[in-house]
Amino acid sequence: MKKRILWAAADLAAAALIMLGVWVMDYLLPQKGIAAVPIRSSVADKEISRQTGMEKPDQEEPMQKGQVIRNPQNWHEKFADKFTDTVISTDTSYTSPDISVQLSYHQYDTGKLDKSDSGKHKEYGTQISYVLADIYVGDITCIQTAFAQDTYGVGYSEKLTDMSARMKSVLAVNGDSYSNNRHKDNGTIIRNGVIYRNEQTDAETCVLNWDGTMDIYAPGQVDLQQLRERGAYQSWVFGPSLLDENGKAKDTFLTWDYIRQSHPRTAIGYYEPGHYCLLLVDGRQKNSRGMFPQEMAKVFENLGCKAAYNLDGGHCSFMTLKNQVVNHPYKPEHEVEDGIFIVEAAK
Repeated sequence: MKKRILWAAADLAAAALIMLGVWVMDYLLPQKGIAAVPIRSSVADKEISRQTGMEKPDQEEPMQKGQVIRNPQNWHEKFADKFTDTVISTDTSYTSPDISVQLSYHQYDTGKLDKSDSGKHKEYGTQISYVLADIYVGDITCIQTAFAQDTYGVGYSEKLTDMSARMKSVLAVNGDSYSNNRHKDNGTIIRNGVIYRNEQTDAETCVLNWDGTMDIYAPGQVDLQQLRERGAYQSWVFGPSLLDENGKAKDTFLTWDYIRQSHPRTAIGYYEPGHYCLLLVDGRQKNSRGMFPQEMAKVFENLGCKAAYNLDGGHCSFMTLKNQVVNHPYKPEHEVEDGIFIVEAAK
């Protein structure tokens, strides 16, 4: 009997080691890496298109690109009161000839405990605190993305503060953790105008276009040729989307049960071309339990956004202004796979 128990224990230990090895090999060790294409490559294509009226052929670049379709409206003129002739930077704001970022802090009591997941969230109470970044840009290239270690692939991660320093960003938040599920059926990834992946997904896809508009596609609606013709600039695959086509808060969400619980969250909102916001919700602590999707959707509705999209959250939710962390994460900084960065426009 003892031998059988020992053999069973040995088998379980061996199986655990094998599973640990697979997890380390498949998810932790960097693999399938491709160096990210610099944003200036896409900007150079834009200039070629402007001067010649022709797109630069895809085969001249290592990755495919969509059309660069610029918005004819001059955002510098439209939002002239938001920009400043020189850089003015404070603990909660940054303005320049191309960028306006204003942070505001909010806290309220929902009066609602999160009783999901066998009541594991109840200890965090009913308070919510979040920071909102209101953003105006004079050029769409002020909104850029970056992969950890400047590499597209599996297993690459980096602290957002280090990525922000490398990007010389004004504002930074975590992205969508694009390499979840090792790229399998994990959607179309377009970053800074470059198409890195085109796969199916059961999640909604958020797309920011070169003309500054934002589109959200349901599963099965993403067509790569259509995205290229539309002028896709950035895409994220996580979700869910938070507002309906009329800008009203949704009450049902295309996501899995875990995401429906209250969590620290990061989300992007869209008002109109040139005007956006980033929302960072603290969570898993007494002064902020985190938000349910419907609570976050209501925030975006009240802000007057036309579209809003949930990004990765939990331990990954992090926001910096210049070199300062501006939210209150419940744990020390966590390495992330990608981020969204507000930077001075690429020239």
